[in-house]
Amino acid sequence: MLPVPSAQAEPLINPHLGTLCKAATALSFGRNFKIMQLDKVDEQGVAWVHYIRPSDQSRWAVRCRIQGERVILMSDNPDSSGRWREGPEDERLTWQIRNDMLTMKLRYPDGSGDEQTFRLE
Repeated sequence: MLPVPSAQAEPLINPHLGTLCKAATALSFGRNFKIMQLDKVDEQGVAWVHYIRPSDQSRWAVRCRIQGERVILMSDNPDSSGRWREGPEDERLTWQIRNDMLTMKLRYPDGSGDEQTFRLE
């Protein structure tokens, strides 16, 4: 009888997850990438990001995870924790890295959207 391994393999976490989450949050909420702050990346491959809205100094927080070429967001505010925005009615955030540049695309179900390019950190 063969021995059973006692430890499960660690999940592979994208080394750019924090930057991907900050870029997706900036694009999705129409904010400057530079105000995005990475709080942590947990062992499940979820990044926690927040920013302070300049107009009223309120704090806005988001969680995100990667699924293939897609970044999936969820609001994470004390009074409004949301759901993972991954349904057909939700916006679609996709990413691509070439050299040291990250291109993030935002598409809504009606076909409208936006695109931005960020330098990798």
